Amino acid sequence: MLGLYGLAIYLGVAIIGAGIIALLVVVALAVGLVTHPIRTLALVLHKLAALAAGLALILALIVWFWTDHAKPDFIPCFWGSIGVIVSSVIIRALAEWVLERPTRAERRAMKRAAAQVPGGTTM
Repeated sequence: MLGLYGLAIYLGVAIIGAGIIALLVVVALAVGLVTHPIRTLALVLHKLAALAAGLALILALIVWFWTDHAKPDFIPCFWGSIGVIVSSVIIRALAEWVLERPTRAERRAMKRAAAQVPGGTTM
């Protein structure tokens, strides 16, 4: 009986911790959308594309190894999963480009720093 109470306590603590983390994620997204909307959306797309690619890879492996290849639903399911993986890689690359690109303020600061150095080049 004590084991069930302990399990309930552990699960309660885990649920409360997950709720606090979810609240912090929502607050971070709200602040990020206000301060850097494009970068925040790129970060969200970056994470969602990674999640979609991982789930599509799992589905492609399940379909490849556990489904009869003669069934009519094998080809659309398998190649659809491969298409999701490829599109996720492309979306992740574009989001990574947006995240790594210097902001407008950083570009201005680099331009001012280059203008102060004699013989420096400007962007």
